[in-house]
Amino acid sequence: MGFFSSASQTAMAANLPASRTMQTVFDETVDETERTRVVRVSEFFSAPLSTFDGGGDDLLTWFDAHFPAPKTIGAAPLPGAARGFWSSKTAYAKWREVVRRRIRTTLGLVDAKKALRDRIDGWTPFLALLEELSKDHGPVHSGTLGAVRTFSDRARAAGIDPMDLTPDIVPSFLEGMPAHESSASATALRALARHRVFPQIAAHLPRDFDPTYLVPTARTPVPESVRMMIAEMVEAARYDHSTYDDVSESCTENFNATTAETYSAALVALARAAQETGLADLASLNCLDALFKTHVRIAVIRHWIDQSETETGFSLRTAADYVRIVAQIGKANGVKTKKWLKNLTTNPQLQEGHAAGEKMSPKNRSFCENLIHNPEDVRTFLRQHVLYQDRAKDILATDKPLTGTQLRTVRRLSTCAAFSALEIRGAGLRKGSALAAECSGTGQNFFHKTTGEKKFFELRVAQKDMKGEYVELPPIHIRDDKYCGYEVIDWYLKTARPLFDFANSEFCEKNKCARATHLFVSERSANPLAGQMLYKWLTRSSAEIGLPMYPHNFRHGFATLLLARSWSNRGRASAYLGCSIGVLDTYYGWIDKRQKLEEVQDLLAEALVGQ
Repeated sequence: MGFFSSASQTAMAANLPASRTMQTVFDETVDETERTRVVRVSEFFSAPLSTFDGGGDDLLTWFDAHFPAPKTIGAAPLPGAARGFWSSKTAYAKWREVVRRRIRTTLGLVDAKKALRDRIDGWTPFLALLEELSKDHGPVHSGTLGAVRTFSDRARAAGIDPMDLTPDIVPSFLEGMPAHESSASATALRALARHRVFPQIAAHLPRDFDPTYLVPTARTPVPESVRMMIAEMVEAARYDHSTYDDVSESCTENFNATTAETYSAALVALARAAQETGLADLASLNCLDALFKTHVRIAVIRHWIDQSETETGFSLRTAADYVRIVAQIGKANGVKTKKWLKNLTTNPQLQEGHAAGEKMSPKNRSFCENLIHNPEDVRTFLRQHVLYQDRAKDILATDKPLTGTQLRTVRRLSTCAAFSALEIRGAGLRKGSALAAECSGTGQNFFHKTTGEKKFFELRVAQKDMKGEYVELPPIHIRDDKYCGYEVIDWYLKTARPLFDFANSEFCEKNKCARATHLFVSERSANPLAGQMLYKWLTRSSAEIGLPMYPHNFRHGFATLLLARSWSNRGRASAYLGCSIGVLDTYYGWIDKRQKLEEVQDLLAEALVGQ
């Protein structure tokens, strides 16, 4: 909904006229351009505006349900995409913003928000302080200020001041909000907790302000002692001790640090489920062997299957993955896990979950099918690194200093340009493998090379940085004679990457801080760019060029284009993606079936003509 919790919205709506329809919104809109945009609701449904009254919900809730926010849609089709109702995602976003504002104005929510923000209370001096600290690249980021200000609107509507943000008030307050508002509010509260290091900010908050109570009450806390035992068990499974070399005092890795975090999360879920089913007391647990016992295994797997039916975000695929990981880590630590593996192959629900992980998701398949049937999309897909670079260059083509917004946009576009060039002109890497690339330092695996007059970049991806049991990729070359891949990355390294503070030698020298070694850099530290941030940046940038997608669509797109041209290209696709032919058969078999059906149709048509 809007910036209020559902409870506060209901309370305010009680004083508003009962019959509010889209016709009312149109009648109260003065600007002709805005009136035209409101009328599009009628055109979308081919029905009069007076028939849309919310259908039992308030008008704003009805509108959001039928026209979700662009970031909620992600790479999925826009409403009315089959009819081509919107020319682009940007056009849809602008239309939605205007109509949504007009609805909120008609419902009185705009005036109510203004009245709230004009109120003099505990938030007034606090927000003024945060705003002051956000100026001139101060310690408070503008995004943090916006999140806290939005949270203050909800808190003010409920009569809560900053000093009231205590464990006995906040949890029940958050529970009364819609899920997305509760999540955003929790993010704002955690940001305030981080900024308590500044005395002037701490003075406006409760003395012992601590966001640990923001952990959902439904989730069983796992003690630190148990987490340490889990970490030790995962670390022991991480290395193949049979390959130990006493000279280097090292041995081969079975999986990398990122995978280790995933495996640890599965064992934490095991411990939590054992507690929730009443078969373990985590507070007194001093050995993890008890979690692998038969009665615990049966209860935990049943619990996970039940969870998949009731909890959003937890699926049978997740349950099957957990069982597989528990069996793998347990076996590596000398625990008998044959029955865990047997459940994975005999239990119908776990088989269903495992099968779901072996197939392409409907969203990915929709992207691939659309790509096959739209030559213009193929051209955009294969040229997007240049399109992102052009947009970034347009912003940089100025004699004036870049604003904060312009700088962030250039960073986003240039990162997407370099990442796309690496994918399109190099190899179809998973984002984790690409983000692990280092262009300097002791772990460097991305190099600039010259052979005669030829220049190229070379990326070496170790097997431990590959997902699953795939073979190690050969060195990946981005050559200077192939469709601007080399040029884009060279421009990124020389022009765009130094715009990131921790990749800029002058900034690091002045601030006496470590310089980033990774190819793709975080905006806030010398760490590599987070996968979640790359996901956000690419989904936004790709939508701006008219081809909404996300990082993993590169792999699916390449495989689809190769196999749609000829099913005999499986070997090439397998080498390009660094996966087995069997994986391609599993994920992309629908292309072969489609081609065979079309061949049969052609044969039947020829037979018909021959009669």
